[in-house]
Amino acid sequence: MPMHAELVLKRATVLTVDDRDRVAQAVAVRAGRIVAVGTDAEVDTVVGPSTRVLSLPGKTVVPGFIDSHTHSVHVGEFRFSLQQLNLPAELVPSIPEVLELVRTRAAAARPGAWIGGRNYDPNGMRERRWPTRWELDAVAPDHPVMITIRGGHACVANSRALAAAGISRDTPDPEGGVIDRDANGEPNGVLRDVMSIRAAIPPSTVEELKDGLAGISDLYVRLGVTSVHDAGATPRPESYRAFREAVEEGRFKPRAYLLVYHDFALANDLGLRTGFGDDRLRLGGVKLFADGSIQCFTCAFREPYVTRETKGWEGLRYAQGALNEAVTEAHRLGYQVAIHAQGDYGITVAVNALEHAMRAFPRPDPRHRIEHTLCPTVEDLKRMHALGIVPNFFLFHPWFWGDQHIREFIGRERAERMVPARTAIDLGMHPCAHSDCPVCTPDDPVWPSNPLWGMACAVTRRTRTGVDIGAAERITAAEALRVYTINGARASFEERIKGSIEVGKLADLVVLGANPLTSDPWAIKDIPVEKTIIGGEIVYDRDLARSATRKETTG
Repeated sequence: MPMHAELVLKRATVLTVDDRDRVAQAVAVRAGRIVAVGTDAEVDTVVGPSTRVLSLPGKTVVPGFIDSHTHSVHVGEFRFSLQQLNLPAELVPSIPEVLELVRTRAAAARPGAWIGGRNYDPNGMRERRWPTRWELDAVAPDHPVMITIRGGHACVANSRALAAAGISRDTPDPEGGVIDRDANGEPNGVLRDVMSIRAAIPPSTVEELKDGLAGISDLYVRLGVTSVHDAGATPRPESYRAFREAVEEGRFKPRAYLLVYHDFALANDLGLRTGFGDDRLRLGGVKLFADGSIQCFTCAFREPYVTRETKGWEGLRYAQGALNEAVTEAHRLGYQVAIHAQGDYGITVAVNALEHAMRAFPRPDPRHRIEHTLCPTVEDLKRMHALGIVPNFFLFHPWFWGDQHIREFIGRERAERMVPARTAIDLGMHPCAHSDCPVCTPDDPVWPSNPLWGMACAVTRRTRTGVDIGAAERITAAEALRVYTINGARASFEERIKGSIEVGKLADLVVLGANPLTSDPWAIKDIPVEKTIIGGEIVYDRDLARSATRKETTG
């Protein structure tokens, strides 16, 4: 007698994302795996008396979304805590308003407690600048204050926070970072890629980190995210203990692939390598930085920024020889290597280092990665393809920052070529995509890290003001779906167990309220996630969630 399925989804449009992009009607699940895919009649053969059958007319079933670059543990830390002041220019557009919020928060805080803000955007403010340390001193004289740009690569700190970090007039700029100064050489509070400020903040406990993971987990599953690649936690054992315990306790539901910061991984080498673990929590590669952030003018370009006399080379974390050495050691040891690189010159430096390592110590399919890959040249994309390097794109750039890219950063011509997903796919590459959460959080009222939103951005390539930005780099909705599913699985060497709806694979599925392949391209972002299923378990149900919200509201 055949074993019956535990769960069946039928009368749906099932986008399998297999090698032939087949479309089915039904899918069956048993013991956390997919056991049948096909027509309703074909899948009915595994339905038994105890099978839960969900009839989904008008709904679309897709593989679970894979967010290929997040920093989930950071949500439990001060710098990215969701309890911080949320200060995007769209919500808090002027410095006086920012200062008043800091003043109010300081008045309610215990003496000496750190005051934090997140998602600040100096280029979007009316004043088009950061507040100064002295303006922050005036509204919070008894508290260290740190306000962080969206992305975390820059912040402004008041005098108490600078002192806690040991930053003074005599402190030199660190390698790969800049301490901004006034006309007299005094630090004005703005720190761009200056890591020492992070060490001054009181560290979170394991329980606080786990609470952060639990909170972001709930937000992920609401958006259909069933797997994340965590691209670096605070380099201390507590971060990884928190991740392990949160997964074991069922508080973090998506599957996780952990990229560990290079120096921390090699300094604490236990002999574990990329792929160690199980399908819930797996060790990924090591993470390095080649350059910084375009919003902070620390991405390294061949040509200057359009509004500053800099190419951003001050954001380079390594000279070429030093990066070659670091990457080669990690590659030799057997790690996958993921390098943050955004400017065209920074990407060249990163690809050079990976190419050097692979020639020095050949090994089959190391599948190294370039994270963000904002402005690669076609020549570097071709080199990446030849070397099997995976580009990981932040597909939101055209809409989120497109107008600023044109006006503030790199100008129209270069902005047309950023996040070149079309070129990468046409070359035969398999790009993946990400939110960089908590750079953008799933509940962000301005810039939500929604995979469907990312798909819409990739398909339309429009800015907030409606400017077409790089129409030649648009991809199809079907290609965008692959980027967020099977390509993400491939980037973590897991394409044989997830990323498509095929018999034998993990039953990670998302039920959508509409078909993204037939929807208006920009409307893809508004398609509701009806259900999220991980390993055959329904971890999010929109109807139940709305019912619970109504009860809370009326109760």
